[in-house]
Order: sequence, then structure tokens, then C-alpha cells
Amino acid sequence: MNYKILMLLLVTVIFCGCKKEYDVQPTYAKNLLGKTWAQDQQYYSPHPELYIDSTGKWMKFISFSFTSTAEPDKIGFMNPNVPGKGTNALGMNSIYTKQGISQDSGTYNVIIPKCFQFIPKSADSTGTGTVVVLPQGVTITRRDKTKFIIYISPSTQSGTYNTDTGIFEIEVSFDETSIGGAKDVKRKYRFTS
Repeated sequence: MNYKILMLLLVTVIFCGCKKEYDVQPTYAKNLLGKTWAQDQQYYSPHPELYIDSTGKWMKFISFSFTSTAEPDKIGFMNPNVPGKGTNALGMNSIYTKQGISQDSGTYNVIIPKCFQFIPKSADSTGTGTVVVLPQGVTITRRDKTKFIIYISPSTQSGTYNTDTGIFEIEVSFDETSIGGAKDVKRKYRFTS
């Protein structure tokens, strides 16, 4: 009998001692939010551009995007038309050419299942809000089948989106230490629906 009382007391102490504060912001996910930049068309690319600091110009590249009905506030990058195939996600095949990455689009194999999350300003937002990078390691395969991982994460400032203009802009932080590079390389991106 004492054992049951002791267990009840222990459970009560643990339950009452737990901190019940949450620092969570609502996302107000809209059904069609991700589809603005991941349209339901074969081989759709949201006109991605990467800002090249050395030239002061935007470089265009192709990257197939997708979203899901389960998480309509997030988009990812892969080739949804060829199972298991990737795309030139964030222009990584171009960025890491010196690592032995093929420039043949048929062999692009970078997949980022969930890359960006769109967060409306409020439940009744008119189509504007912030975009955040979902931190993760991205595996990249070289032509010789060896792999390396580049970690992506949010930069110091979040991005912005506007569904009326069809544009979102964001800065992504790349950790390239796995290939002898810097820990915090920032790159700016622009996507147009």
C-alpha cells in the first residue's frame, strides 16, 4: 500500500513541478500559401534567383518546388515528377561545382523536403508575412558517389513574402565547414511565382 502512495506522490510532484510556459507563435497556415511558389504544374520552378555579391547581379537557376496539403505553409525542393530525383535546390549544384557536382540537370540530386516556412502576419493577413529557413543538413552527392553535408539555417533577418506580387526574398546561412569552407556564408535569394 505504501508503494502506491509513494508512486502517486512522485507523479504529483513531477507533474506540478513541470514548467507549463510555451513560447509558440501561431502560423495561421493558409491552404494555398505554399502553392504560390510550388504550383501544381509539371516541372514547375518558382523562378529562383541567387544574388552574386561579386557582380552585384541576380543569377537565375531552375529548382523544382513542392508543398503538401498536410503542411501548406512550407515548401521544399526536389523533382516531384521523377521519384528519388533531386533538383538544383538553392542553386547548390552550381555553388558547389568545384566539389565534383555534375552540371547536367539530369543528375541533380539535391533534395530539401522542407526548406522554407511562410508565416502570415495575422489570421486575416492580406497575403504578406515572413519566411523562415528550416535549419537542417543538406546531403549533396558528387559524381563519384561520395557525399558531403552543407548545413542551412536562418540568417540574422527573416525573409518576407507577398502573395499579391508573387515574390518572396530571403537570406540563407550556409555552414560549409564540411568542405573546408566558412561556418556562416550568407546568400540572398528571390523567388517569383
